[in-house]
Amino acid sequence: MKRTWQGRTLALRRGVALIGLAALLLGAWPADAQQWDSAAPSRFGVVEAYYRPADARDLRAGWERIIFEWPRFQPDGPHQYHLDAVPESWLRDARDAGREVVGLLKNTPLWASEIRMLGAPALGLERPIDDPANYWAAFVRQTVSYYSVHWGIHRWIIYNEPDIRPGEMHYYEFDGTEADYYQMLKVAYLAARSVDPQAQIHLAGMAWWGDATSGREPYLKRLLDIIAQDPAARANGYFFDVATVHVYFGTRNVWRLIVETRGILEHYGLGGKPIWVGETNARPSVDPRAELPPSAYTVSLTQQADYIVQAAALALAAGAERFAVYRLYDDNYRPGLTEPWGLVRADGTRRPAFSAYQMVIESFGNVWAAQRYFSARSTLITLREPGRTVYVVWARQDEPVRFHVYSNFTGETALVYRSSEAASALRSQSVPGRPAAWFAVETPGALAQPDGEILVEGPPAVLVIGGPPRAVWIEVGGMTWQLSDGEW
Repeated sequence: MKRTWQGRTLALRRGVALIGLAALLLGAWPADAQQWDSAAPSRFGVVEAYYRPADARDLRAGWERIIFEWPRFQPDGPHQYHLDAVPESWLRDARDAGREVVGLLKNTPLWASEIRMLGAPALGLERPIDDPANYWAAFVRQTVSYYSVHWGIHRWIIYNEPDIRPGEMHYYEFDGTEADYYQMLKVAYLAARSVDPQAQIHLAGMAWWGDATSGREPYLKRLLDIIAQDPAARANGYFFDVATVHVYFGTRNVWRLIVETRGILEHYGLGGKPIWVGETNARPSVDPRAELPPSAYTVSLTQQADYIVQAAALALAAGAERFAVYRLYDDNYRPGLTEPWGLVRADGTRRPAFSAYQMVIESFGNVWAAQRYFSARSTLITLREPGRTVYVVWARQDEPVRFHVYSNFTGETALVYRSSEAASALRSQSVPGRPAAWFAVETPGALAQPDGEILVEGPPAVLVIGGPPRAVWIEVGGMTWQLSDGEW
């Protein structure tokens, strides 16, 4: 999709060791900064926390996604409804820990589809939502009614990654067209709202890369083209409340996919709809404590931790309302075969990414406004919280970057975090020949892939200082770059 806005030009200057972000961070908060209600529930979640409830508590995740798979409730016909499809212990653990549960509804049972394939469009979608022969509507009504009343669940994702086509990858989630998915979405929206006025319907997260590598328009764009033809769509908010983004591996992909999603929504006048990052991670390819399968990418345990910090900060700056890591635990581990997405290994030990995400939840949890600045070699994200500012900084290329943050006086103290490491104190120092004191933060360069590509950018540092944003200067190996808040 072609953008309707242009990124700001990057400025390069030589001969000066330091350069400021003008007075931008000393004055009023930028008008285009992302802002949220500081009283909103915790925005950071994790997929399938129920496997390790004690770890989820330690993580302090604010929400989790649980799959409500239709065939488990009604394996043989519409006369069944097995509540043990989702164990009550999972829901009780979440409630007791204060985690919101977001349900994922998916997979038409074989008896309810014409082509009898798991994930196919259901029979009876054209019927009214209160007609028992509209099997999908009946299942959604029963599920939303029960779980909203008994467990306070009001958010429902409709299917998962429907843009993956059968035969295009080694797996797929939905065996139907965009028009078929729209019918499933529309019926779910109307059925859920009919029994729970508080119900919020989330679009499925999209995998994106099948479309990108095949040269197709994004699935979201194709789907909204179809929805726009429905005369009832506008009055019903296009039959969804939240758009969902799935993004993996590349640091710069986080900003890109959220901004592209926002652009598509704005094209249809839906720019005010929230965007959630429903899944993200950079799975490690090497782990001394687990035998891992071959990977197309080289990602260390440290890089996985770095990516989670970068992704969370970028998501906030791009305007994502909530954010979740896929996933908490390697629940079905088979040595050398299973992809290790978990923050916690199958043996119960924690990868460094667990500590990194703990730090994110603790340090980014009260953000009410966020802004990104960047150059070709460096990124700064400023996160406003009550009484303090969090500065997330890193090098984008293989060359290290030094960031200088203004200090009110020599010897002032700040906290600095390095992904999975514990916080340490940092004292400001005076700079010879200059009237001010500065916090100096060194960030190492990124490690490139064997082909030279930068996948996970350099290890980030997180600096926490009291008060509003301050002037930030950067130094990059004898050259200076002024950061911009334009395109990626």
